[in-house]
This record gives sequence, C-alpha cells and structure tokens, in this order.
Amino acid sequence: MMVTLVGLLLMSIMTQCVLCQTRNQIGEYCITETFRPQCSKNEVILMQGATYGRMHVGRCLTAEEVEAHRTAVGDNPQYFRCSVEVLDILDQRCSGKAECEVRVPEILEKTVSPCFTGLMVYLEASYDCITVADEKRSCTIKASTNPTHIISSSPQQRICGREFHPWIVESPVGQRISVTLIDFNGKVTDDVNRHLCNSYGIIVDREGKRNISICGGKGERQSKQYMSTGNTLEIYFNSTDFSVNDRQFMLNFEAVGCSDIIPAEDTWLKRKEDVIIIGCYSNRLTWKLNCSEGKWIGVLGNCSINKFRDLTETTDERILPAISNQEQVLAIVAISGCTFAVCLVIVCVGVLCLRRFYVRYRTQQEYKTFSVSGNPDASQQLIRGIASVGESEAKEDLGFTSNWLPSYSVYVGNDGLNANNANSNNAINQ
Repeated sequence: MMVTLVGLLLMSIMTQCVLCQTRNQIGEYCITETFRPQCSKNEVILMQGATYGRMHVGRCLTAEEVEAHRTAVGDNPQYFRCSVEVLDILDQRCSGKAECEVRVPEILEKTVSPCFTGLMVYLEASYDCITVADEKRSCTIKASTNPTHIISSSPQQRICGREFHPWIVESPVGQRISVTLIDFNGKVTDDVNRHLCNSYGIIVDREGKRNISICGGKGERQSKQYMSTGNTLEIYFNSTDFSVNDRQFMLNFEAVGCSDIIPAEDTWLKRKEDVIIIGCYSNRLTWKLNCSEGKWIGVLGNCSINKFRDLTETTDERILPAISNQEQVLAIVAISGCTFAVCLVIVCVGVLCLRRFYVRYRTQQEYKTFSVSGNPDASQQLIRGIASVGESEAKEDLGFTSNWLPSYSVYVGNDGLNANNANSNNAINQ
C-alpha cells in the first residue's frame, strides 16, 4: 500500500514537471502522442511556436533511426532536418482557450509533409498562459507598462464590448495606450484578401475624436492597431457570429510613456512629450527630467535649498537666495498696502480737480448775452434787473422777447455791473 502511494506521488510530480517544462519552453510530441496544453482560471493559451517534421535528434527521433537510411538517401533535405511551421494550425485549435487537445497525426491532414512519406515525424511546440481580463467582474481594465489582454468571446457569451457595455481601457494620466492585435485566424494565401480589412470591432478615442477599425484577417498574426491620444479608450466588438472558433483574436494593451508628476508646493511644471521642466516660484532653481521606459530619469531638488543640479542648461546668472513663506506673505501685504495708498491719492486728486472745474463752470455761467433794439435805457434796466432778481424775471418784467439782436454783452461780477459791446457807443450816441 505504501509503495503504491509513493508511486502515485512520483507520477504526479513527474506529470507536473512535464507541464512546467512544456509551458514557456519547447516540448516534443511524438507521432503517437497528443498535445494537451492547459492554463489556470482567467488564463488562456497563447501559442509561441509550432514546427512539424524531423528537426533534430531527440526524444522522438533517435540517432539510430537517422543513420539507418543515411547511406541510401545521403544528405537529402527531405530526410533529415526537414520541417514546416504549423503555428497557424495550433492557433486556430488552441490559442485563446483555457485548454485544448491536438493529436499529432491530425496536423498532417492540414499541411503538406515536408519529409519523405513513411518517416518518423514529430511536433515541436511551445506556448504560454496569458492572463486576460474577466468580463464577468468588470468591463474596465487598467493599462500599465505590463501588457493587459482581452479575448474576443462569442456574441452569445459576450458581456463586454457590446454597444452599451464597451470595454473601457484606462492608463495613468500622462500615458498613452498602445493597442496590438493578435490574430488567430491563420494565414492568408491570396494577395487580394491580404490587403482587405476584416473589421473585428472599433476603437473609440474620444479625446482624439477618432474611431478606428480593428483590422484583422490579413494573415498577420500580430499587428499594431492604434496609439491613443489621451489615457482612455473604448472598445466595441462586432456582433458577427464566428462559427469556426469562439475566440478568434486577442487585444493587447500597454501603457506607453510616463505618467504626469504632481508638482509639490511652491513649484511649477511644464511638460512637452517625454521631457518635464520643474522650477521653483521662490527662486530660479529648475530641474529637467526625461522619460525612459515608463520612468522619469533625472535629479529633482528642493526649492528651499540653494544647492541643486540644473539639468536644463548651463547659465552664468546668479541664483537668488530662497525666500521663506512668511517673508512672501509680508511682501504681498506691503505691496497691497502701497497699491491702496496710490489708489486713494488718485481718488483725492480727482475730487479736487472736479471741484475746481465746477467752480470755474459756475463763474463762466455768470456771463450773459442779450440784445436790446435801440433802447439803452431798457438795457440798463435789464442789467440792473439781472443783478437784483435774475435774468429770467428781469426779462419778463421788461417784456423782452427772444428775437433780440446780439448787441450787448453784460458781465455781472462781484464788484458791480459792466456792459461792453462793440456797438454800445454807437447805440448811445444815437
């Protein structure tokens, strides 16, 4: 009983070791064996390589078998080291799934044997398990410098990527999103279909105000699709039902560049693409940072310390000493007080000027012009009436109308009455 348990334990360990070696590594599968890759929950298979033939001596092809017919065939390339790539076949059967099963003899049914018929051939394959977003939990994913993946599910099972429930891809502010398509639909043999765009969906970039089709079916297994303008994208899949495979393609999202830096107190920041200049409000200290592989590279100092490293350019200008926050407040109060005092002086000067103008205006109003038609006595009476009761009442008492000739000019001053006119002497003489 004990021996049986130990044997089962050893077999389990050996099986796990074989799986560990197969994942992310190249494994050999003989003509009578089956390729069975498996991944954990929320992971899918992504084939890395697959070759079918007689590549080299190993577990499936022994040296004795190779040398058995060497004398008859010599160095014919269809006898040894003959092979054909079958990655597209295993992509359609396995990529995008949690597990799959492919018998090695089935591969020969979908491709032409690169070797002589009847020879021992085998499959050499490698795969990786890729973590994909779980659409049952959320339709929003975070893009980072480590690639994030979503897989296209069948329209019947699809939760995210629909018209009213798109995939929303976000990256930190300041970074952009690179979108890559990994297509599992196999090779394209004719040149006509190679240049056609088989739309798998739409990428919506609201900040860039653009809609971009996800073009696949061109025979390219991996292709760059789009680089976002901002840090948010929406993904909509087409509602076409894929009958060949429930999962036909995968989208890869990766954050590119560096996220924005939150400036500290008393600092300003200016960014231009992958370069940031940071400076101090209180002095002339500046620092230059460069973005490299998602990280800011450079030296960042302190605005309250005079010692710093200026990475922008060398200058001969003298660096002003740092000013404390208390001194800044006092300076602002002093400037505000001076500004208020200047404004008060301007207002007072304006009031005095207006008063002076008003006095001058009242004085000028005391000059009155009127006409008397050949009646000096009436004019003298009008002058005295103006001085005593005012112009309007004096005119009413004397019965003057407004159609007088302009012959007399009278000035009524504080020191008496004066009548001047260019024709007054002539009027009196008459």
